[in-house]
Amino acid sequence: MRPAGAQGLRTLHVDALAMRVDKQQVHLGETFHLAIHVHVRERVPALDELVVPDVGSMLLLGDERHVSQSSNGTEVIETLTLEPRDAGAYTFPPAYLDAIDARSKRPSRFSAAPVRVVVLAAGTAAGGSAITAARIGGLLVAALAVLAAVLVAIGFVRVRRRRAQTVADAALPIAAPAAPDAAPLSPRDEVAGALRAYRSAPADGALTALRTSLFAASGVAPGATLRDALASARDARLRAALLAAEDAAFGPAAGRDGASRELIDATQKWLG
Repeated sequence: MRPAGAQGLRTLHVDALAMRVDKQQVHLGETFHLAIHVHVRERVPALDELVVPDVGSMLLLGDERHVSQSSNGTEVIETLTLEPRDAGAYTFPPAYLDAIDARSKRPSRFSAAPVRVVVLAAGTAAGGSAITAARIGGLLVAALAVLAAVLVAIGFVRVRRRRAQTVADAALPIAAPAAPDAAPLSPRDEVAGALRAYRSAPADGALTALRTSLFAASGVAPGATLRDALASARDARLRAALLAAEDAAFGPAAGRDGASRELIDATQKWLG
């Protein structure tokens, strides 16, 4: 698509422009992240041309843009932290940027593919409905009521039998001491466990768990942004692991394998 006007447009080699969400199904009141990834071959301090998509009625809790430069050019990851207010499906329109295409020398609009999320009502299980949950709850209550009635009847029969018979008191056995609760895992142990799971099966679920554990290790609360985590993390190796996790989660699909290896290496260096 060609932009309306070409005046003031920069000439850029745009290699990637994509959007991803970390959750495709989310409940009302639950936060999630929409990330926009751009890679250009030029080394530029910023990409002000990037236009993020309209988020509709969703509450925008955070908007951070991370720019990094290397010998391959400039990479931009913009992360929106969102909280839905209305249930239903929502499709984010494409993020885009207007520039002079360095290949064709013509003004062009580079766009990402749209992204769809499904917002579930509070208390609704993913893939189900509130009505189904209510029916299941009603059946459960009825079953518990029947069970309670049976237990009362059994107890009444036992009491009558005890009154009819004289039974010698028996010494009560001494209860064995309860086993102490297992000590909670430290943030470092949580990261180590998530890393083992990610190494064995580097799927999106394992990646999300590893990224979440790294955020927790930085000391931030759930729903925090990458900027919050980087500011809170005092260890440079932990900050490197956080950046690697962000690149693996929201970077281009073509570089996913390399980003995964960098995430594993960076996390292992922090664990020591």
